[in-house]
Order: sequence, then structure tokens, then C-alpha cells
Amino acid sequence: MLEGTSGWFDGWVGFATALVVTLAATPLVRSLALRWRLGDKPNGRKVHARPIPHLGGIALFLGVLAALAPMAMRGLDGGTTLSLAVKAVPVILLIVLLGLVDDTRNLRARHKLLVQAFAAAALLGIGFRLFTGVWVLDSSFIALSLVSLFFMVGMLSSVNLVDGHDGLAAGVSLLSAAAFAVIGAAAGVPDAVALSLSVCGACLGFLVFNFPPGRIYMGDTGSMLLGLLLALTACMVSMRAPSANMFAAVVFVLGVPLLDTALAIARRIVLRAPLFAADSLHMHHILRDAGLSPRRTLFVLYGVQMFFCLLGIGASFGWVLPVIVGLAFASLLFVSFLRMMVEEREATEPAVARHMGAKPIPFQSTFTTGLQERRTSVGQ
Repeated sequence: MLEGTSGWFDGWVGFATALVVTLAATPLVRSLALRWRLGDKPNGRKVHARPIPHLGGIALFLGVLAALAPMAMRGLDGGTTLSLAVKAVPVILLIVLLGLVDDTRNLRARHKLLVQAFAAAALLGIGFRLFTGVWVLDSSFIALSLVSLFFMVGMLSSVNLVDGHDGLAAGVSLLSAAAFAVIGAAAGVPDAVALSLSVCGACLGFLVFNFPPGRIYMGDTGSMLLGLLLALTACMVSMRAPSANMFAAVVFVLGVPLLDTALAIARRIVLRAPLFAADSLHMHHILRDAGLSPRRTLFVLYGVQMFFCLLGIGASFGWVLPVIVGLAFASLLFVSFLRMMVEEREATEPAVARHMGAKPIPFQSTFTTGLQERRTSVGQ
């Protein structure tokens, strides 16, 4: 185990290393992707109008790997938490390989899910757990394992879902990792500090090329990698300080990805659509349809994520007020966005919605009217 301030020292060294390596690797990866014609093509769900290279996850992986390699080598002969992270390297490589195959071959959702579940089960075997602070769940090996398994698989998908807008997945992951660094330091988990700051450096380096208008995307390689690293960090702090407040802190710090995932599940249930069906009703789509520019959409979601992170840091200290405020804020966002998503579907695909038997959630809003007026104006 790293002691004292070495977590911060190694963390800032890792931050700088990941930043430099990612800055150097991203243009190279972009050139190779263009040469191999591996790009994200425009379609009804994409906000860009031309093919964009989408192997940026390789650069993120190289940045994090370069940052953590020296710490991993020093930790091979000691430190329970760091040794767990070292043992997780094969699983991380598996997820990166899965992302690469998906970015180049377009795997089916169920095939990806099987590999993700296998990776999560392997992490459980290594020793990673997410404690909830609920005695009934934490005291049962089966219940704790199931909660941890669903959390890890969920995180692999959650970051991927928000990776539909330039700069969103990288920026949100950067904010989450920065919050985990603070929480890890306060909880006495210096290895979590080092890992989190390394992720921050890689995300910041990638944002230079991914900020709107993005010149390269991270693809599934990058989004699943970031989801996995954030899940590992969350487990580290949870295992060190298992409590309901720490569980709430983890949920808040991962606020935007988890909220968007919950909304995706809820709206597909309400609209009676296939659970794994792709759509253009994510939070960033709704904000864009409301008339916000790409950068304003990004800043709004950054602001939401930053507020969630501050609440998470406060909850990790054992304070009750941030938990209450966070639950109220998340509930308000959930209800508001779900209603707009249902109205958006009713406004754009009324025939499909009626065929599926979807029933809009009634509420007084000018969202649909404004959306139709903007579309009429654009058509004229």
C-alpha cells in the first residue's frame, strides 16, 4: 500500500504522464484510423455531418497504461488494493480488445454483454466489491456479488451511452475521476487517488481533440475502458469505507452516466420499445432538440455532473444534507427528462408510438410545441 502523500505524488506524476502520452498518441491514432477508413459515419442518431475517426480509445488506453505502469511495478510485491489493480490488468486488456473488435466489426449487443459479464465475474473473483451500506445486502455473499456484478456491467454500458456527443464522455469521466481522487484521499485510499488522476490526465489530453467540433471519437474502446476504470475506483473507495453514505457518494459521482442509463431503461419500458434498441432520446439529444448548441449542451451536462460530484464528495464525508439534496435533484431531473423524452417520441414518431401502445405522460409543457415550431422553421 502506498502511504502518506505518495498517493498524491504518484497521482500527479500519473496525471502528467497520461496527459502527455494521450496528447502525443491521439493524432497518431487519428491518422491511422483515417488511413484505414475506420470512422463513425453520420446517421439519424449522430450529431456530426461527416465521418469521424473513432479509435481514440487506443490513445486513452496508452495514456493510462503509461501512467500506471511504474506504480504497478512498484506495487507487485506489496499492497492489497494496488495488487488487486495489478491483477485486474488482464481484464482491462480484455475490455480494450472487446472495444476494438466492436469498433471495427460492430458486435451484437448480446455478444458484448456476455463478454462484459465475464469480465465483471473475473473482477469479482479477483476481489473487487461494491458495498451498499445495507446490512442485508453486504452480509450476503450472493447479494453483494450480484450488486457488484450489475454495477460493473452497468458502468461498462453507462459511459458508452453518453458517448454520443463531442466531449461528453471524456469530460464527464474527467469530473468523476477528479471527485474520486478527492474521496480516495479523504478515505485513505492513495491507490484510488493515483488511478483517478491518471484517468483525469488521459481524458484531458483526449478532450483537446474531442471537444466540439470533435476531430476524433473514443469509440467503444475508450468508453468501456473509462467505465471500467471508474468502476474499479468506485469499488476501491467502497471497500475501504463501506457505508450507505459512501455508496451514495459513488452513485452521485457517476451521476450523469447512471442517470442517462436509468432514463434509457425507463423510457423504453414506458414506450414499450426493445430494451437494447438504439434511439436518439438521450439527455444530450433532448438538449440539442431544445435548441442548445453543441457547446452549450456540453456545458449544461458538465454543470449537472459537477454538481453531482460535489454532492458525492459531501456524502463521502458522512454528511446527510448532500444525500437529501442529491436524491431530490436526481428525481427532478429524471422526471423532467423522461417526460420530454416521451413527448419527443410522440412528436417525431406518432405512428410508431401508437403502434407500440405508448401512452405519453401528461404534463403541461411547451417542449413539444417549441420543438415542432423549430422544425417547421427549419423546413421553411
